[in-house]
Amino acid sequence: MEEYRLQQLRYTGKSPQQAFSPSEEDRRQAVRFLSGKNLSGSLTEQLNTIGILGEDRNALILFLALASHKSANPFSVLCLAKSGIGKSYILQKLSECMPDGSFSFHSRISANALYYFDSGDINGKVLFVEDLEWTTQMLQPLATLQTQGRLVNTRATKDKDGMLHSTTFEVVARLCLIACAYSDKNFEELGLPFLCLHLNHSPAQDLAVMEYQKKCRAGQIRTEDIARAQHLLKCVIASLQNISVVNPYATLINLPQDIAYPRKSLLLLLNFIEAITFFFQYQRERLTDTDAGEIFIRTHPQDIEMAFALLKNTLFRRADELSTSVRGFYKWLTEYLQQAKTTQFTALDIRKTKPIHPRTLNRYLQELKLFSYIQVAGGNKHREGFIYKLTDFGNQKEVQGRIEQEMQATLKDVWNAYHKEQNPPTEPEQKAESEQEPSTGLSAESPQKPSKRKRIDDKEEYTLKLLLELEARSPDREYIPADFTTLTGRSQITEARYLKRLWQQGKLKREWKNRQYYYTLAATGSKTVSQSPMTDPQTVL
Repeated sequence: MEEYRLQQLRYTGKSPQQAFSPSEEDRRQAVRFLSGKNLSGSLTEQLNTIGILGEDRNALILFLALASHKSANPFSVLCLAKSGIGKSYILQKLSECMPDGSFSFHSRISANALYYFDSGDINGKVLFVEDLEWTTQMLQPLATLQTQGRLVNTRATKDKDGMLHSTTFEVVARLCLIACAYSDKNFEELGLPFLCLHLNHSPAQDLAVMEYQKKCRAGQIRTEDIARAQHLLKCVIASLQNISVVNPYATLINLPQDIAYPRKSLLLLLNFIEAITFFFQYQRERLTDTDAGEIFIRTHPQDIEMAFALLKNTLFRRADELSTSVRGFYKWLTEYLQQAKTTQFTALDIRKTKPIHPRTLNRYLQELKLFSYIQVAGGNKHREGFIYKLTDFGNQKEVQGRIEQEMQATLKDVWNAYHKEQNPPTEPEQKAESEQEPSTGLSAESPQKPSKRKRIDDKEEYTLKLLLELEARSPDREYIPADFTTLTGRSQITEARYLKRLWQQGKLKREWKNRQYYYTLAATGSKTVSQSPMTDPQTVL
């Protein structure tokens, strides 16, 4: 009896869950659903039916991540938003679409609890966390488990005699994390191996959610339709098979140069492409590896195109130096000033129009001033407050345009490679190409793409072009890197590097004063400026 009681206390709170097994008819409907032409549109309709409104793109990404828990490389997503936006509501709705026994739902997990998990509780399952602590102690073990697939924790414990000895706890699992966190910080600084989504908190989204709540209370939403959609999505996930995915176009996928943390960003993009291919497995051709005898599916260019379309905003966010909340405030501020037909404002003017806490507003203004998006135009700190005005530095259209162009170029290369595989050259064409190729020499190599050095030279020429335009307006003036950041949208470090290279080429002169270099345009008929670096006055003892 005592052993039975101890065993019951040990397993308190753990009730066995029966695995979900759809019937043959349900499985046929799920396979028919997965084989449909407009699969993404049908999936969005079902997600709207269960009550996820206004988050079509984010909900589609989250459901694709849920489906990837059955694959060999699961995909994890973190939802970032303020309190009251509906993070827990979305997780609850998504968990209701999961088959029983395929997920583990937690309201909160402490920082050290993950080290003592049973591997069977999270291996091959979805780990839902409603409120994830946005701390390094919490995020570090999650990132380690995501990248390495295991956690090993060794700590000192006491035995029954009170003697200390080391005990090792190991957790081995393929992590598929779907969690929500409250964060106002820029998550790019952490370089997490998770895809971070920012939920929609616009006024239009608030109206749509409130309208849906009214319909629910008025009985206009049929619970039968919701239950039918949830059952269909459960059968869809249960019908997916664990099959390997091969992406033959991975070598052609390049990230835009403006994206921060390119290593982890590229890995996230490749993993998400595999998750899309895994979900579309009933629409992809199944091939067999003759050496290993393994069945696999190949990534289609449509999967890559869909991944770029869904992650475009996320890639834009990774190229943004501002946090999400400050970027939203800056967008509202520009629209407000355009409507007011003015270029200057004070903190009191903003508080009269937009309800915002004074400390929050002060933090937003300080961050915008730090990154040169606004500058002080007058006023007094101790009286009426500072008067601010916008600068031209906040225009992100050029950065977004470059990212869009590089993404389209990557998609074009992928589609060209796909069409070349589908329509291989005939024998006469191959023979003619072989006759035209020389037997020896460097010219037999395929043409190379423009090197990075050439692209940098183009940017240097663009900086020189802007400098000549400024010189035409005010001759014989001095220039610093900050004069070009507002025009090009690049950082001061980048512009300083380009100006230094123009000086090394003899096109500019420079002089050290006031703890920085001042550049002037070299005379046309003068000799080339010496390329030996000048001595820094601060380094001379």
